[in-house]
Amino acid sequence: MTGTRILWGLLVLLLGACAGNPDGYDTRLSGVVGFAEDVRFLADPGTGYVEAYVRFGADLPADVIIFVDQELLEGVTNYRWTKGGDWMAFVGFQRDGTVWVGGGSDAALAGTPSRERNWKLFELGQALLPDTWYRVRVTADFASRRFLGFEIEGGGLARRLDLSGIPLDYPNYIPFDRGSMIYLVGAVRARKWATQSGRPLVFFDDVVGAVRDGDRYRTVFANDFEKQTTVGPQPVTLPVVKLDNYTMGWWYQENEASLFRIERRPFARSGAAVGVADVTLAK
Repeated sequence: MTGTRILWGLLVLLLGACAGNPDGYDTRLSGVVGFAEDVRFLADPGTGYVEAYVRFGADLPADVIIFVDQELLEGVTNYRWTKGGDWMAFVGFQRDGTVWVGGGSDAALAGTPSRERNWKLFELGQALLPDTWYRVRVTADFASRRFLGFEIEGGGLARRLDLSGIPLDYPNYIPFDRGSMIYLVGAVRARKWATQSGRPLVFFDDVVGAVRDGDRYRTVFANDFEKQTTVGPQPVTLPVVKLDNYTMGWWYQENEASLFRIERRPFARSGAAVGVADVTLAK
């Protein structure tokens, strides 16, 4: 279950290139990250979800892992559990129906960053169809720092996986000056497991992040790729990253090797634009 060995360190989320994976694997992680500062939720975290619509073409190699992710960044002031903590609810899936859940550990919950994910694998029981929009949602409880569930619906498939009890991971210290929620979508591919040819492109639309507010969910992040034409780098400052330098609700490249872009496509679910995660490996 360490096959993907996705590098979720500070150098990947903020500065690093995926091709610089310390395992020596030629890996491409193409994703975008958006920020949401909801003071009420951050002061008293509870249940939240990230939802996105995803599709791919008939020539997508089966080894490509598509992912959606939501994370609570604690920041270095007024943190709840760990200074600079990053609580990650990452779920990836492949077109063959394999689902990868990036679980954490007791050590991570106690404040020790993980060196690798405690992967939990599930099977949907059927392959996903090309040229089909799938709605996917990851739900987590940020109070207990545990996953709750994964949903996928589309193309005649409707499944919900019960992920309750799986701890969120703390993969790295991230020194933002204060807390925020972040929402990520994208794809990853590693040459070591790339056994098929094809066009490694994954399309996204209508990404939403929401948090529980009483008996309903309240949207804190929504981006349908219509307000931007390009995705730029994150405005990182060190040793402390200033959240005020970020535009809330805007997309930024997840890492500097990301090939994520925005394109106008006739099959866009809403509007005219989609996000494109290109995980073409370096030559």
